[in-house]
Amino acid sequence: MYQIPMIGFEEVESVIDPEELIEEICECFKLYSMKRTVTPPRTVMYVEGNWWGIMTSYIPGCGVGVKVVSVIPDNPKRGLRTTQALVTLYDHETGLPLIVMDGTSLTAHRTAATTAASIKFMWRSKGGTLGLIGAGFQGRYQVLYAYNVMKPDRILIYDIVKKASERLSKELSRKLDAEIKSVSSLKDLLEGSHVVIEATTCKEPVIIGKYLKPPTHVISIGAHTPTERAIDDDTIRLAEVYAVDSREATSRETGDVIQPLESGILKLEDLVELGEIALGLRPGRVGKGITIFKTVGIAVEDTCAAYYVLRKLSRKAK
Repeated sequence: MYQIPMIGFEEVESVIDPEELIEEICECFKLYSMKRTVTPPRTVMYVEGNWWGIMTSYIPGCGVGVKVVSVIPDNPKRGLRTTQALVTLYDHETGLPLIVMDGTSLTAHRTAATTAASIKFMWRSKGGTLGLIGAGFQGRYQVLYAYNVMKPDRILIYDIVKKASERLSKELSRKLDAEIKSVSSLKDLLEGSHVVIEATTCKEPVIIGKYLKPPTHVISIGAHTPTERAIDDDTIRLAEVYAVDSREATSRETGDVIQPLESGILKLEDLVELGEIALGLRPGRVGKGITIFKTVGIAVEDTCAAYYVLRKLSRKAK
């Protein structure tokens, strides 16, 4: 009888190399923007106020990936992670499932690899100051991956729960060769950072344009529903480049794109896909101003990362 391999959080963690995954993610975004993948819009539903999504994508050579993911803000009170997910990778020719894996770890890694890719193509400079807004589970991965491509001299971490930012600062100080500091002021972080990563469950903007000091690259992974914002209008007005993971997905899903489109301060053609930048079709930076990368997460990232994990496990087993 056919046995489907099932792997958990720790095993996923053990095989992923951030540098390798960043390169894999860059390639998958190229394929996505070239329309070489089959990636329909995610199915979204709300269960007792909590967000659930079903995400599917086919990438040639990788297979078909399906992820069921939920965002449960009350989970930390239960001792659980806010984001819960499960990913299954299928053989596209036979329909057989190749592997089932913990999607919480995979989602954290692929999201961080995606934002790191934006730094690679839209910031490019080494050193400087990295600012993280949101010291939760995802924030840790964001810093580790950003460090891989940026090698910042200094890292500032802000969270509305001071103990969370202090705890993450201490943990990362043991791992990274940089000055790492927990800050109490969001304004100070925005004014003092060259690259700002927002990794929160915010409903209202936390990236405030009047506090940014160009050149700055802004990354936002939160505010993934039409009514939520992480980036204020001033930041969008100031941006020289507004990049997204998917023009289709962001214009359907996030208030950081939908609301500026509706108000007229942003046009759909202003949005640049990360894959287009990676292909050299559109610039990632045109001057010394402010750039934005907004990601809502798309299924090609999950299929790509799942296939990468499957390959790594196969090599490990030999």
